[in-house]
Amino acid sequence: MDSVRLAFVLLLLGLSTTVAWGQTSPPNESEAVPDTVLQRITTAFAQGNAQLLLSPGADRVEVSLFGTRTFYSDAQAFYVLREFFDTHPPSSFSLNDATGTGQSCFVRGRLDHTRDERSLQVYVRLVHRDAAWRLHEVRIDTDVE
Repeated sequence: MDSVRLAFVLLLLGLSTTVAWGQTSPPNESEAVPDTVLQRITTAFAQGNAQLLLSPGADRVEVSLFGTRTFYSDAQAFYVLREFFDTHPPSSFSLNDATGTGQSCFVRGRLDHTRDERSLQVYVRLVHRDAAWRLHEVRIDTDVE
């Protein structure tokens, strides 16, 4: 009976050690969201530059403008975003926050434009793939303030 208890205790210790070794600490935000990525997003929105925003982009990019959500190829997303910036020329963009979660980062900001006094809320999701942060989603909606 003692050998059964000993085996059970060793099994539990082995499992707890395996669980502890398998855990990794979450990356800190500065590693998960590089400053160059944040600067690229900020500059692209401040200048209304669809090409910079999509450099590089994923094969399929989700674009949601004022509640209308569609998936586009990288090339189609360029034209949709370029048209958006043509009809809503930016006057300024401010980065509210950025959060990294391993291979993804989420950026939230506020876009002021010359067409209307109301600011727009901007959400961007990028995924780290093939050694680059690729744009996967852009969501632009009226600010709720």
